[in-house]
Amino acid sequence: MTTSTAQPVPKEPPPPPINAKFADRLPLIMNEICDQLLVIEPAITRLSVQLREFLDFLDFEIKKADLEIKRMKWEEKVDLTTVRQAEAWLQKLRQLKTDFNVDVMTSPPETIRAMVDRIQKTFGI
Repeated sequence: MTTSTAQPVPKEPPPPPINAKFADRLPLIMNEICDQLLVIEPAITRLSVQLREFLDFLDFEIKKADLEIKRMKWEEKVDLTTVRQAEAWLQKLRQLKTDFNVDVMTSPPETIRAMVDRIQKTFGI
């Protein structure tokens, strides 16, 4: 039986030299980005509460419109014009919900933070 010893993970080579002006400015740019993230992250968190509340109400309206259409179709005398208008309204609500992705709307801080991490790794900051 052979025992294997852990192989050390090869260290990534340092990045090649970059433009001197860029190298001087890069830490300042990164600090400014991080400072701005400190401001927008709490605001985005607060905003997501209202966005999710809106989605809760939108879900309710979609269910309500769907039930109303089903009810109208079971009436003794069906008004096709009214049913079509209600179906068009329901379709608008559903499309709004489809297009309204809270995670996408509130992801900029996470996207920026991931970009900052990647820049720091890339340039060895």
